[in-house]
Amino acid sequence: MIVRDDEILLKLAARGISKGKWTGLGGVIEPGETPEEGIVREVYEESGLRVKRMRKAGSIKFYKGSRENALGLGHLFLVDGFSGRAKGTAEGELKWFKKNRLPFERMWDDDKYWLLMMLEGNEAKIEFVYDKGMKKVKDCKISRIRKIPDGKTIIPRS
Repeated sequence: MIVRDDEILLKLAARGISKGKWTGLGGVIEPGETPEEGIVREVYEESGLRVKRMRKAGSIKFYKGSRENALGLGHLFLVDGFSGRAKGTAEGELKWFKKNRLPFERMWDDDKYWLLMMLEGNEAKIEFVYDKGMKKVKDCKISRIRKIPDGKTIIPRS
C-alpha cells in the first residue's frame, strides 16, 4: 500500500481476477526475486513510482470455498517513501483516496477487515476463506497483531 499523509494510492484493476475493483499495487513475485524486490518492481511497473522506503506489514493468505483450496499468499508492505509522479498504466487507473473515504463497496470483501488496521501501522498475519464465487468472506483469521517496528524499514538498493 502506497501512502502519503492521510491518503492511499489505489488502482482500478483493468484485467485479471481483480478487474473492476480498487486494489493496492502489487503482483506476482518473479523467480529469484525477494518479496521486497518484487514490490519495488511492481510499484514501478504499475505506477511509475520509485520506492525509497517501505515497511513489512504482514502476510495474507487466500482460500476459495474452503481451506483445502489455497489461492495464494501475499506479502503486505506499507510504502511511505517514494519518488516520481503516479500515473496509470494498462494495469489500471490510479487514484489517491483519503484513508477515511476508501471505496470498500468496489474493493475485495476482505479489505474491510484488515486494510485500516494496516494503515494505522499494525502488522498482522491474515487468512481469508472466500465463498466459491469469490464474492464474500466466509471465514477469517487475523493473528500476530502488533505495531510495525520502525526498525523494519527497508530502503531498496538503487
